[in-house]
Amino acid sequence: MDTSENWWKDTAPRRSAISPVYSGPGFGLFADTPIATPDGWIAAGELERGDEVLTFDAGFQPLSAVVREDRIRSGTRWPENLRPVRVPAGALENREDVMMLPHQGILLEIEDVADPFGDPYAVIPAAALEILPGVERVSPLSMQDIVLPVFSEDHMVFAAGGMLTFCQSHWGTRAGLMPRFGMASNYNMLPVNAGKLLVEELLTEFEGEAIA
Repeated sequence: MDTSENWWKDTAPRRSAISPVYSGPGFGLFADTPIATPDGWIAAGELERGDEVLTFDAGFQPLSAVVREDRIRSGTRWPENLRPVRVPAGALENREDVMMLPHQGILLEIEDVADPFGDPYAVIPAAALEILPGVERVSPLSMQDIVLPVFSEDHMVFAAGGMLTFCQSHWGTRAGLMPRFGMASNYNMLPVNAGKLLVEELLTEFEGEAIA
């Protein structure tokens, strides 16, 4: 990631040519995000290729690669649409506060909800969570490492004690790995505005309780 003053110049998520999901700035996990493994919760930044991670659909799966972005320097100015989202403990069944990049996908595990693509669960960008009580945009004051865990196919992984976050297989292209030829994405992510509308509906239904 370019950490110069204009590193966010291309900020709009875009469709990938090899996977029907969004790509661009604002994706990935902060290195201190706890991830579920057979050995317990491990910070994303400590994961290595071959390590097993607990996924939503397929149990423990080995990582094909771990892409590590350049550090974002302390004092870097974060544009409003790329400022990370701080999700307080309990908002999404996460047991601790967690900081998410705004375009990073989050799974809403509600069986009677389907997104416009027909998926049984809705996947929304973290930025759509802003309307939840206690969720806020923040500008990190210290240097931050960004990690992109890569599997051979798309997976949702357990993070921060219970929430589910989207790891996209096409992230592996940054490590020279191509997703399986012709493989359809397991998940499709809603745009931010559509995600906010869904969160508003769920917030009304659950009266401010955890919605996932």
